[in-house]
Amino acid sequence: MKRFFGLFLVIAAIASCAEKTIEEPENLIPESKMVDILYDLAIINAAKQTNANVLVENNVRTMPYLFTKYKIDSVQFADSNTYYAADPIAYEGLYKEVQSKLDTIKKQFESKNLFKADSIAKSKEKKKPKTVPLKASQK
Repeated sequence: MKRFFGLFLVIAAIASCAEKTIEEPENLIPESKMVDILYDLAIINAAKQTNANVLVENNVRTMPYLFTKYKIDSVQFADSNTYYAADPIAYEGLYKEVQSKLDTIKKQFESKNLFKADSIAKSKEKKKPKTVPLKASQK
């Protein structure tokens, strides 16, 4: 009887872990679109950290901008975010995709900066005057 009860507890624990705690909302944002939204949100937050005055001066209100861009509303975003966050493993997957997109754009910027630095160095080399060393006999 104790074995049966122990086995029942293990099965119940496994089944309860697989059960969703939050029901899927009617207007759930698809995962791919949610990744795009979270990516844009990360870029905007980075811009705020770098120079928030630019956003203020240009009257950019971040969340209304995202809602308009993706044709969603605040309730739909909140419900979808809560739904995805209820499953930490799936939510981590979303953020890994966001991180992958951020890494890709970072590499693109780094390669552009390397190219720019290389072209600046080459232009400086071209501008250097050619000097001819004097021979000892000419002195």
